[in-house]
Amino acid sequence: MKRLLTKKRSQPQLVPVQFLQQSYQLQTLPQQQILWPTKQGQIYYRLNKQHTFAPMPVTVRPWVRAYLQAFCQVVQTQIDPKQSLTLGMITDTHVKFKNSSSYYGFNGWQHVNEFLELPHFLPIDLLVHLGDVIDGSDDPYVDRQLLRQVANQFAQQKTPSLIAKGNHDDHDKYDEHTRTHRATFAADTFEQAVWLPEHSNASLHENLAHCGLSYFDQANFRVIMLNTSDLPYIIDKKGQKQYDGKLVLGLRQQQVQILTQLLQASVNKQVLILSHANLLKANGQAAVHNGKAVHDLLKAFNQGLVGQLVHQDIDPQFSLNVEFDFRENQTGRVWACLAGHRHTEAQYRLDSIQYVLLNVSALMGKKHFLTTKFNRAWHRQKDQLSEFAGYIVNLNVRQAELNIFGYGAATFWRKFKIS
Repeated sequence: MKRLLTKKRSQPQLVPVQFLQQSYQLQTLPQQQILWPTKQGQIYYRLNKQHTFAPMPVTVRPWVRAYLQAFCQVVQTQIDPKQSLTLGMITDTHVKFKNSSSYYGFNGWQHVNEFLELPHFLPIDLLVHLGDVIDGSDDPYVDRQLLRQVANQFAQQKTPSLIAKGNHDDHDKYDEHTRTHRATFAADTFEQAVWLPEHSNASLHENLAHCGLSYFDQANFRVIMLNTSDLPYIIDKKGQKQYDGKLVLGLRQQQVQILTQLLQASVNKQVLILSHANLLKANGQAAVHNGKAVHDLLKAFNQGLVGQLVHQDIDPQFSLNVEFDFRENQTGRVWACLAGHRHTEAQYRLDSIQYVLLNVSALMGKKHFLTTKFNRAWHRQKDQLSEFAGYIVNLNVRQAELNIFGYGAATFWRKFKIS
C-alpha cells in the first residue's frame, strides 16, 4: 500500500544571526539548517545540529575553468565577433538544495557559476538562461532564495543577460506533492525574483505588460525572448492552481500582441527567437499552446505580409486575434528559434526557420528513470566533463551561418546554413 505524501506548506522560521561577522537569516528545516546572507554572500548549511556549517559547494572548479578556457580558444578561431552576434547559453539547471552525486542538486548552481566564466575567455554579446532555473521541488522559501541568488549572479555580470521562465520555475512540482496541493508561489514570484533584477540592466528592454517577453539589441541584431509559461494564474477555493505550470505551456493574446508590435518595429533586423520550450515539433505541429500561430507570425514577418492572425483554442484563455503589417520589412529575417526543455539535442528546419534544441545542464545520471536517451548515452557523472552542458551560439548573417558550439554533455559543433 502506497503512503500518501503529507508535506505541509512550509512557514520558514527565520532567525537573525551573526555568522563569521556577517548578518544572516537562519532557516530551520526538518532535515537541515540554512544560513541565508542578508546581502550577497556565501550560503552555509548543515544537515543536523551536531555538524558545523559548511559552505554551499557552488564555487568554480579550477579544472572546469581550464576546460572552458580551452573550449573558448577553439571557438574563437571559428567566429568573427565583428561580423556576427555571439551568445553564451545554458538551460535547465534544475537547482536543488541537495548535495547529489548523480542527479539534480547544488551542482546546477555550480554549473551557472562556471557558465558565467565564459565572457572572461571569449567576447560574448549576451548571456542567456533558457529556464528551469530551479527544480521547483524544495521548500518554497528555499526555492525563492535560489531564484534570487541565481538571478543576482546574472545581473552582476558586465555582459547583459536574459533569463526565461521554465515550466519548473513556478514551483508546481512541490505543490503536487503536498497534501493540499495549494499554490506556494504567487503570480509574480518569478517576476519579482528574476525579471526585476534582470531589467535593471540598461542594455535590455522590458515589456510593460509583465507577460515575460524581453528583447536585446546589438547593432542590427535583435534577440527576442518569449515566455512559453505564459499561463493564467487562477486559484480555486481550495487554493489550488487551475493550470499546472509543469504540464501546460503556451503564449496568450497579450504576449502575442506585444510580439507583433515588436516585429513591426524590427524592420530589416536580423532576429533570433529564444524560449524555454520549443514552439513547434519536428513534424510542424504545435509543441505549446499557440506555438503554430506564433511560428506563422514569424513566417509572415519574413515574407513581409499583412493580415490577421486568428486562432480559436479549445481553451479560450489561449484564443488569439491579432492584426499584423510587415510590409515595410525588406531584409529583416527571423533566422532561428532556440529552446531547451526537452533535455536532448535536436534540429529541424520549418518554413526556412531553423529550430534547435539544447541539452539540459543539470546532471542526469544514467540510472535515473527520467534521464533521456540522449543523456543516458553520455553516461553523465559528477566531476566529469559530462556532468554539465552549455553552449556558445554564433549568428553570422554575412556568411549565412548559425554555429552552435557545445561543451560538456553537448555536441561540440553544429553548423546550419540559414540562407
